[in-house]
Amino acid sequence: MRESWDVIVIGSGMGGLSAAGLLAHAAGMKVLVLERHMERGGQTHTFRRDGANWDVGLHYVGNLRSGTLERRLFDYLSGGALEWKPMVKEFERFIYPGLEFAVPSDPHEYEARLVARFPQEAAAIGKYFHDLRAAARWYVRGIQQQMMPAPLNFALGLFRDLGAATPTQTVQDYLDGHFRAPELKALLATQWGDYGLPPKEAAFAIHALVVASYFRGGWFPQGGAGRIARTFEQGIEANGGAIRVGQEVTEILIENGRATGVAVRDLRGSEVRQVHYQAPLVISDAGARLTYERLLPITGTIGRRTQKIRDFINSLSGGVSAVTLYVRLREPVSSLGVQGENYWINSDFNHNDAVAHTKKVLAGDPAHIYVSFPSAKSGDDRFHTAEIITMVQPQEFARWQGTTAGQRGADYAELKERIAQGLLGAADRALPGLAALVQYRELSTPLTVEHYTAHPNGCFYGLPGLPARYRKMRISVRTPVAGLYLTGSDVASPGVAGAMIGGLAAASRVLGVRGLPRIMTAMAQGPKVSSSRCPAYRRHARLLAKTALTPSIWKLEFELDEPVAFAPGQYVKLMVAPFEWRDYSIAGISGQRLMLLVSNRTHGDGSHFADGVAPGVMTEIELPLGSYRLEHNGKRKIFVATGTGLAPFLPMFEALARTGELDNAELYFGCRKRSEDITASFSLRPRTIACISGEAPPLGGYGGRVNNALRELQFDPAATDFYVCGSAAMVADCRTILERRGVSRILTEPY
Repeated sequence: MRESWDVIVIGSGMGGLSAAGLLAHAAGMKVLVLERHMERGGQTHTFRRDGANWDVGLHYVGNLRSGTLERRLFDYLSGGALEWKPMVKEFERFIYPGLEFAVPSDPHEYEARLVARFPQEAAAIGKYFHDLRAAARWYVRGIQQQMMPAPLNFALGLFRDLGAATPTQTVQDYLDGHFRAPELKALLATQWGDYGLPPKEAAFAIHALVVASYFRGGWFPQGGAGRIARTFEQGIEANGGAIRVGQEVTEILIENGRATGVAVRDLRGSEVRQVHYQAPLVISDAGARLTYERLLPITGTIGRRTQKIRDFINSLSGGVSAVTLYVRLREPVSSLGVQGENYWINSDFNHNDAVAHTKKVLAGDPAHIYVSFPSAKSGDDRFHTAEIITMVQPQEFARWQGTTAGQRGADYAELKERIAQGLLGAADRALPGLAALVQYRELSTPLTVEHYTAHPNGCFYGLPGLPARYRKMRISVRTPVAGLYLTGSDVASPGVAGAMIGGLAAASRVLGVRGLPRIMTAMAQGPKVSSSRCPAYRRHARLLAKTALTPSIWKLEFELDEPVAFAPGQYVKLMVAPFEWRDYSIAGISGQRLMLLVSNRTHGDGSHFADGVAPGVMTEIELPLGSYRLEHNGKRKIFVATGTGLAPFLPMFEALARTGELDNAELYFGCRKRSEDITASFSLRPRTIACISGEAPPLGGYGGRVNNALRELQFDPAATDFYVCGSAAMVADCRTILERRGVSRILTEPY
């Protein structure tokens, strides 16, 4: 299968989406964006558990006052549909032993507060703010070089060389050379987590760029970061382009020394397909390392052309990843006096011993954490969420490299629990009462980051911001391969806004000598409101029937515009409101008829859709998606579900019946009352044990929660597979119980 496009973009992170959107809007180009993950947006994507959502990579964005380049780009690329909510005036709080400091949304007030706290360092503080601005401008000129014609590029490079001394020293060297108080040095370096290198390694230039970007405070997208990709998508599609998920690019195709397309593993369907897409222009948002070391040949003519760049990339050792505790709270954090500001909490003043800090994190005693409250920032008061993050050395997780989630063993589960308790404990000591509000929590590690973003070792900031990286701008939008360009943070700067500027640089270079003026002229005309269209990879769907299985569970049956093949366990994305899509497991497909089970108990957008939709209503559905699969291996199969978690198992039961394996399976279904047991609505199922926690169970049932039934269940861990689907808390509890009982194969799907 081959398709032809004007431009192919590898990766749907902010750099890829921005480049694609600018080329579509400003030049009318037909752009195909390919995303390996099942969710578009890269590190701006969100994930949901029981209605609540968390933003995995965007925690706040700076420099979004009206009229700034960053704000104009967001407005233009989203067609004006993306709204931004300013954070509170004192948007950052730095906490150290005996020292607390609130950062205001005004650089002059920020400087004055520092001087008031450290009056003996007043002159050095004044110079620091001057040097921050100068080093940030120096950094920006390096990005601008990539958008300039060759003569201007060369001249600007000479000018930058004259001012490189301060920007290309380390942050720690700058601080040691200008300040005396250790507390002040630590305070000024607090935000190093925003660019991913400790002060003794990071270039002062990247520190300056990041700190200066927040001089006027921080902003957060109204409704959450997931809206960024969905609003950008409409402009790409309106010009004939598309964003396709589940598309793993394995190779950039080369003919006669030129990029001509990509080879892809299409992961969406019931079987993996090999696909080639063709285009005269390819833009990679996969990161410089992946692009040069995996997607391009490292031998032959191309290998020789890219050898120096690969050597340079390999010389940039270092970089960190993170562990993140995603927390759902019972009450808003305003009950603790928190208004949505960020907290940087530190038990000491030493930011430079990353190895020792990582060991403390693994032992459950982190020295430095960052706490963010996405629901408070986004203005969504339906759900209350927090994120607790700390940087770690990814090599500490190397022993589990290449393993699959749910199959990493009890020691990994115990490590995650220890880390989670340590993060929550550190946050609670600074924000007393936070731990008591926790309703649900889930931890991600560098392995999680690598799985979802493809960043090697989970180093999500890309190439480390070492001084050597900026002394010579060897990594740029242009590559030694004709027709191939880079975008994203590796050609600009870390963070969402930095990656977006990388997209501007890539689009400008693709459009030639007058590319940047052409884009700026188009932007000056204002954001375009794109017409709605349903691309070929989505389906129009009409609701045929709606049945209440219980007061909180609907069975929705849709008619698709054409039949769809799927694998039991896969899911769909259902459009439930403008720019809002929700994931639901496929409960069954027969011809063009699709069945979903949808709960309304979360009271989110999906709940409102299910309650209000009537037969005949049209919507859009993207399917099939996901890698949750039934495995035919002859083992005993235990299915564990609550509520709509039954949905992916229904087509699995049909598949087992066709192969004669249904008798070797059991279903444990948990609910509070017998009236909530929806299994009776479906005749084809294995032996079913209803686990009733709120009243007497039926004959053959179990009195109690389904996780307690698993504690008492007799099974051979080596000969039994467990499939678990339901609420996030139930899935987490069952996973813990089964891991402690020695189960090595736990296939989960939390909803």
